[in-house]
Amino acid sequence: MQGQTPTSLNILILLNRIPYPLNDGGAIGAYNFVKGYAQAGCNVTILAMNTSKHFVEGAKVEEVLGQFGTVKTMFIDNKIKPVGALLNLLNGSSYVIERFVSKAYNDALIEILSKQQFDVVHIDGLPPAAYIDTVRAHSKAKVSMRAHNVEHVIWQRIAEKEGNPLKKWYVGLQAQRLKVFEIKAINKCDVVMAISNEDEQTIKHECPNATTVVVPAGMDINDEIENENYNAADLFFIGSFDWMPNLQGVDWFIANVWNGLVERFPGIKLSIAGKKMPNSIYALKSANLLPMGQVPDAKQFMLQHGVMVVPIISGSGIRIKILEGMALGKTIIATPIAAEGLGLTDGENILIADSEQMFIDKLDKCLQNAEYCRAIGANAHRFALANYRNKNIFSRLVQYYTSL
Repeated sequence: MQGQTPTSLNILILLNRIPYPLNDGGAIGAYNFVKGYAQAGCNVTILAMNTSKHFVEGAKVEEVLGQFGTVKTMFIDNKIKPVGALLNLLNGSSYVIERFVSKAYNDALIEILSKQQFDVVHIDGLPPAAYIDTVRAHSKAKVSMRAHNVEHVIWQRIAEKEGNPLKKWYVGLQAQRLKVFEIKAINKCDVVMAISNEDEQTIKHECPNATTVVVPAGMDINDEIENENYNAADLFFIGSFDWMPNLQGVDWFIANVWNGLVERFPGIKLSIAGKKMPNSIYALKSANLLPMGQVPDAKQFMLQHGVMVVPIISGSGIRIKILEGMALGKTIIATPIAAEGLGLTDGENILIADSEQMFIDKLDKCLQNAEYCRAIGANAHRFALANYRNKNIFSRLVQYYTSL
């Protein structure tokens, strides 16, 4: 790669899903990386898994991704199957990864690598890391993996919070197997992009010899604050419910915090939105609590309501939805785990709470002092503008690649 300009890099991106619709953190993160590379002047080729879980029709795929480069997709049936999950217990592999292994995808990857030379192969998340050996066998490109999270840590935390003993055992087993796969994958890469300093430290602890660089999730952020609603009595949560930490977090919030908030602030309302919302959440509907399911426009939903709550109690990496809220200038009350990795300061650009009393105290201060509530949102926007703007992040990343 010596002698190349930052705008001449040929990059192959391996995606574990089509990033559409842009209504969850996984889709938004992947989309912004593809867009960021293209806007930084790279020549982008995409090989994406079009999974049964997030299937997108071909015309829409081309509309969403074709504007950034050449796109090829392969269908992968990654549904969780009881028989497959049971048989997986016997082979010692990670069922989380096994569901993304496909001969057709592997063959398509070999075909692409045989026809074109790449400077960098970008592995987006852990499932495509199952194909690193294929990349190594058919290309001299540098292998760069974006760690959405430290995946095995998410599964460990989910297992710790799980109440069902059998499910706790199975999730714990999968966490152990995923850890083995994740460490091997990290050590096969030329560089691993951690999404936060905390994740980088975890990766370095598990893989001391790994080359890492912190590349935060970026997005397009307007110079001016778009949010105008700072009504602390109008709370909202938005997140995809097929990501277990979101469901676990909402369940925890309802069981441990919500009744105390309603008792203290009778006029308070909570609107909950997100795709794949289970019946258990819909069943909570009341005068104060409004489960809305998937909303047509996540941004408009966020702007429509007042203060954002992010009660995540498991997981790793960063919460893209918090970044979205910051970019709009929303005031956000979040648990410590939800705010991990973003570099935020409690009482300055976010409000941190992890108990009923802390949520009551934070919300009470916002209700009593509208200017204080507004200042938290304004500071969040200012922080996002300085640290998470896509253009700045990818300019630095492409310069880093040319130095490898």
